[in-house]
Amino acid sequence: MKNALLIVIFALFPVVSGAQNKSIQLVLENKTNQQVNDYVVEIPASILKKLTIGEYIAQSGNEIVPIEIVTDLKGNLKGIFPVASFKPHEIKKVEIKQGTTPQYPKRTYAELSHRIGGNPKDFRYDKKDTVYTWVKPNYMKLPGSFRDHALYIKYEGPGWESDMAAFRFYLDQRNAIDVFGKKTPGIILPQVGIDGYENYHKSAVSHWGVDNMTVGNSLGIGSIAYWDGQKAIRVENRDSVECFVQADGKIRSQIMTTYFGWNIDDTKYNLKSLISIDAGSRTSHMELQVDKNIPNLATGFIKKKDTELLVNNDENSIWSYIATWGKQSNEDIKKYQQESNMMGLAIFVRTKQIKEITSDKLNHVIVLEPENGYVEYYFMPVWEFDWQPVATKTDFQHRIDEVLTRLNNPINIK
Repeated sequence: MKNALLIVIFALFPVVSGAQNKSIQLVLENKTNQQVNDYVVEIPASILKKLTIGEYIAQSGNEIVPIEIVTDLKGNLKGIFPVASFKPHEIKKVEIKQGTTPQYPKRTYAELSHRIGGNPKDFRYDKKDTVYTWVKPNYMKLPGSFRDHALYIKYEGPGWESDMAAFRFYLDQRNAIDVFGKKTPGIILPQVGIDGYENYHKSAVSHWGVDNMTVGNSLGIGSIAYWDGQKAIRVENRDSVECFVQADGKIRSQIMTTYFGWNIDDTKYNLKSLISIDAGSRTSHMELQVDKNIPNLATGFIKKKDTELLVNNDENSIWSYIATWGKQSNEDIKKYQQESNMMGLAIFVRTKQIKEITSDKLNHVIVLEPENGYVEYYFMPVWEFDWQPVATKTDFQHRIDEVLTRLNNPINIK
C-alpha cells in the first residue's frame, strides 16, 4: 500500500552494573510521509522485567507519559504508552524507566454501575420507587431472564470512552452497542444516566453531548450476532452473563463479558468478549473467543435510508471495512436542533475472516469466519457535532483511511 504507516521499534538493552537495567532505550521510526497522531505503542510486558519492579514511564525529549500494563483476550501481557505525534519520516528516541506521571490526564474510562436501596424485585425497579442510590462495583452477573428497562443498571449496561468517543451496550437480552456523541474531550460517563433515568436521550443536547444514535432492534454498531442466512440475531438467548471492567486506565480501558449458554439452533456456546478503547481514538476494539465453532459469527450496524454505504473488501489488504455516511443520528435530537445531524459508522475486520458482506431489513452485516474460535474487529462512529467534528463525507473517508492504514501496518518490534 502506498504511503503506508510503518513504525519500527528497535529495543536496545544496555549493560548496566547490578542485577537489573536502569532503563531501556527504544527507537521509534515513522517510515512514511504521513503525519501520525495519538499512537498507542505496544511492547511485550516481558521487556519491563529487565527493570526494577515498580511503575514505569516513557520519555522522549520533554514528553513524559505513563506506561500501563494491560492484557488482551488471549492473556498476553503488554506494556502500552501513547505517542502524541510523529512527523513524516521522524525518528524518536524513547527511554523507558521507573517513575510516575501524576500530571498526565485520564483520557479513557470504563464503568458498570447500578442502583441499591428501594424495593427491587429480580433486578427490577418500579418507576414509582425513588428511594435508591448509585454504586459502581464494576462487576455484575445476571441471569438470562434479565430484561430491558429494568431501571436497575445505569444507562442499561457498561460504558466506556476515550477523549474522542463514548459507548455503552445493553446488558440485557438486546446486547446491542450504542453511541454517545461527545461535545467535550473530558470524561463524561459519570454524568450520564443519573439526572433522570432516560434524560440522556429524551432531552436536548447537554453540555457533555447526547445519546445520538437510535438502536432499536438493530445491531447498533459493532454488536455481536449470528447470521442465520436471512437475518442477524443478537446474543439474546443465553443462560447468564458476567460482565466487569478489566481496565480503567489513563491510556486504555476495557470491558470483559462472558455469555454462558448462548443458544443457537439448540447448541449452546460460551462466548467471551473484550472491548478496548485507547486515548485519542474513536475506535473500539472487539475481541471474541467462542468455545465451539460458530460458522456464521457476525457483526454490523444499523441500516438507514438516508445514508450511503461504503465498502472496501480488498484481498490485498490485511484489513477491510464497511461504513455508512448520512443523516442517521437520533430522531430525538432533531426536535431540538435544525441541523442535518450527519453521522458516519464504520467497522474494520480482517479481510481473511470475511465470509460474506450482506444485509437484512435492519442492518448492514459482515459474516465472519473465526480462527480457532477467535475473531477481532474495530468499530468507529463520527458525528458532525463532536468536539472534533466530522461534518463531510470527505472528512469521514479521511478518518477511515487513517484507521485502515494503521491496522494494515502495525508496529514492528526488533
